Amino acid sequence: MHNCTGLCNHASMTDVLRMPIATAARKGISAVADEAESQRVVLTRLGRPVAVVDSAERLDDDARLVREAGRMVLDAASRVAVSRMRFFSLDEVCGQLGLDPALVRMRAEQLADAA
Repeated sequence: MHNCTGLCNHASMTDVLRMPIATAARKGISAVADEAESQRVVLTRLGRPVAVVDSAERLDDDARLVREAGRMVLDAASRVAVSRMRFFSLDEVCGQLGLDPALVRMRAEQLADAA
């Protein structure tokens, strides 16, 4: 089982086996699956990657890492958003909208009394 703490790149380029599709076909699916247990297998056609065969455990690990990274990005973006928030007073908002703050306060009191 993969045991890294935090985000890490456990599938480095040394963990990848590039294999032409023709070779994979000759070896058979069982042999390719056996290879995938120990390292990611990239199937190639004319030298270009076209498919990946990987272990279920590594795929689960990768999915977990993506979820963790997504949460970390969301947390960081939330912290940035909160640090940039500016609150406006009623007088500032009314000034921007061309409203009389005294009339807004009076209407708010009327609505509160009616409730």
